[in-house]
Amino acid sequence: MVIDISKLYLIRKSDIVNCLFYAAVLLAFFGSMRVWFLLPLTSYYPVIASFLAIGAVIISNSMEKNLFTNKNFLFPILSYLVLALYQAIVNESNINAYITALFNTVIFYIIFTYNKTRLFRISTVISKTLGWILLFSISAFFLYLIGFPLPYSNLNYNEDFYSFSNYYFFLLDDRSLFAIIPRFQSIFLEPTYLGSTTALLLQTQRGHWKKWYNVLMIIGLLISFSLAGYAYFIAIIFLNLWTDGKKIVKKALICIAIISMTVGGSFVYNNGDNLLHNLIILRLEIDDGELAGNNRVSEGFDAEYEGYLESSDIIFGRDYDTRFFGDSGYKVYLFDYGIVGVILLFIFYGSSFINASNRRTMISAWILFLLIWGVDGFVLWFGRFIPLYITAYSTSSSEKETEQKTEQEQITSEKTIS
Repeated sequence: MVIDISKLYLIRKSDIVNCLFYAAVLLAFFGSMRVWFLLPLTSYYPVIASFLAIGAVIISNSMEKNLFTNKNFLFPILSYLVLALYQAIVNESNINAYITALFNTVIFYIIFTYNKTRLFRISTVISKTLGWILLFSISAFFLYLIGFPLPYSNLNYNEDFYSFSNYYFFLLDDRSLFAIIPRFQSIFLEPTYLGSTTALLLQTQRGHWKKWYNVLMIIGLLISFSLAGYAYFIAIIFLNLWTDGKKIVKKALICIAIISMTVGGSFVYNNGDNLLHNLIILRLEIDDGELAGNNRVSEGFDAEYEGYLESSDIIFGRDYDTRFFGDSGYKVYLFDYGIVGVILLFIFYGSSFINASNRRTMISAWILFLLIWGVDGFVLWFGRFIPLYITAYSTSSSEKETEQKTEQEQITSEKTIS
């Protein structure tokens, strides 16, 4: 048997491109979602990710099969750049905001130019990465719940607005130290970040929820007890049924029955004194015409918002007072950037989704965008945009399997040639 020693030190260009590209995407995705170990890079991750992305593009251009072949990138890139510069001008930001906008544009460029038939691989890489994190995170969390002594350190962020006991594989909010069972948030600053991230990634993994990493994401979402995450997840379940269009009535009735039994069980179990009932169901009650869980903005912000709607500031927005930090949702976005900012945001997303060939997946992406914008407002984070973009251009489950087989055959062919 002859051993080809060259294979031990020769690295294919495609492997280098994939490594640089996925590293850039992962850094942008998790950096934008403020996971605790990337907090020191909050201001710098776009720079690092951009250089990784540029390296991937340069090497890919020298390959016979370039991975960055999508030509429909100019309009979405320009619309993002206009939006980012507008936000920097309205906020009277310093030069750092403009520099960050340019580096973010580079990251959006590689996403928009990446071959759309390979978008599902981005979703799988991100999902597997989060799956491995959750494997250790959930395990460590349950060890904590049974009283196992785990090492930890104190973590403060954003002028002590966030204060945690950092168990490294998961964070524990200091405000829940005396709770019998605290909410699970893994490596994210809030349970809602974990809930929304896992829900959106599960949408991109439609038809593959039995994979181990997707099962872990479902578990992480459920034990986060995030109302927003639950709302996204339920919406995604029905959007998936509608998108696939197979036995939709039967499956929808089964889902409704399961949800109804779960809600009913929360009232019965322990006489209603349980996490699901206290953290989710009670927040869905209507009190004086208001949803009990609708606490996205404070009373102070609401009072100023009412006056803002009747002022001329509504055109370009008003300076966002830091005393309202913690508020979120479409009201905050409209307050900060005005009607012009809202129009530019919708133009950016419209230009990003416009070339989707599947009408149902595009509509699903728009519905999720509106849900996130309404609840959180932070729809320009890469952790939110990337799953929505993949959703808009996703295909049916059978088509995904065909694409994966074709791609695996191409990889095998390349290895044989090399």
